[in-house]
Order: sequence, then structure tokens, then C-alpha cells
Amino acid sequence: MRTIPIPYVLGVAVALIIVGALFFRRDRREAGWAAMLSGYALIAGLVFAYLTGRFGPERPWYDAPYFYAAAAMLLVGAILWLRRPAPTLVRFGLPVMVLVLAGGAITLKRTLGGAAPLAMAMPTRSQPAPALTWFGTDGKLHALSDLKGKVVLLNFWATWCTPCRREMPMLSKLQNVHADDGFVVLYVSLEEPPVLADFLRTNRFDGVQGRLAQAAPFYNAGKFYPLSYLISRDGRVEKRWSGRPSEAWIDSAIREELKPAS
Repeated sequence: MRTIPIPYVLGVAVALIIVGALFFRRDRREAGWAAMLSGYALIAGLVFAYLTGRFGPERPWYDAPYFYAAAAMLLVGAILWLRRPAPTLVRFGLPVMVLVLAGGAITLKRTLGGAAPLAMAMPTRSQPAPALTWFGTDGKLHALSDLKGKVVLLNFWATWCTPCRREMPMLSKLQNVHADDGFVVLYVSLEEPPVLADFLRTNRFDGVQGRLAQAAPFYNAGKFYPLSYLISRDGRVEKRWSGRPSEAWIDSAIREELKPAS
């Protein structure tokens, strides 16, 4: 579903459901069931793809109109199913079984399949950034609250994380572009000082480097790499993402936070 435009997927699904309904009206029940189930399977697959982050951090489910359209279609289908005459066990048991299987698949995908923590799939609601402290390259303890007044891109990374090493030059570039506007990239690692020192001796990235001292559970530190949080000037978490979004998307998000307050 990454390559096929989402409206086409929904359009095909709706067409299949309509064709299925027409088959039912002509008493061709087998063909009707095949078409309708195929349509609803496409819709369910679209919902599953959104909930498991298949479309990337740029298009989370809670900001995607097509997700809500697909979810509404599934809800209508479920209501129609529950209203049809059928044995109680079949009428209620089948939807419950589907929900349990879908929920289990989504949970396994995110917890055992190398995907980001479940919390990363939820909106931040601009909540205040919880406390976080780190040891800087100067050996002193620093706090996230010290950076209030700046837009902060907090990035959790590790020296052994290949996606992290590929992402960091891009973040360093964005640091240079927006440094004079009150923007700072804060790279935080959980690794030991000798490991970090050896890596940073031959790899230089503009921004603030730190070794994590303490972080609230909100940050899911060490559970997945890379993880990033975009924090506003007044210390609120405006965006968070796992993996590597496009440079254009991150740059746009940074520029939005750097705009003067209206």
C-alpha cells in the first residue's frame, strides 16, 4: 500500500462491496460474499497499515482522513453484520474473533517485530516535556529545562544503530540551517563514555551531544532506535517519531515551531 495511492485502494474496496451487494440482490450469494469480503479485507488492511506505522511518521493514523474513512466503513460493515439474521454465536462471535486477532497482530507487530513502542503511535497533545538530564561532553550534568526558549529536536541514538548513523548527518545539517533561529539538536545516547568518545572522535555532528543520566518513562529511552521528539520553545512535545522521516518533513516541522507566536 506504499506505492498504490490510498484513494484508489478505498475506491476499489467500495466498488467490491457494491458489486457484492448487487450479486446478493440477484441471489448469487457465493459471488456476493467473495466480493464483499474482498472489499472489507482491503479496508481492514488499510486500517492495519496505518495503526502499525506502515506509511511512515509523516502520515500517522490520527492525522490521516483516509484512516477515519476506512475505520467508518469497517464500523458500518460491522453494524450491518450484527443486524443480519444469523445464530447468535456466529453473529457476535465472528466480529469478536476478528477484533482479538487484529489486536493481537498489531501488538505483536509493535512489540516483537522490531517496531517502535506502542506509545509512539499516539499523538503527543502538546504535553509538557517530562524531565530529562544528561552528562555533556564537558562531564557536567545538564537538564532539558535549561534549553527552554529554544526549539529542541531530542534524538535518542546508539553507535551500533545503522539508521541512527545515517540520520545524524541530516540532523546536523538542519542544526546548521536553523542554529541562528533558536534551534538545537540534542543527541542523547545510553552508551558508556569510552564508547561514545571513541565514536565521536571520528564522527562530528553539529548540535549538543550527551550521555543519558535520567529520563521519564514517556521517552521510551533505549527501547527503539532512533527515536526523536520535537519540543517547542515553551517546553511542549509537539511531535515524536521513530525511524527516519524525510528531511523535507522534519525541516517543515522545525520551521513551523520556529515561527514567531501570533
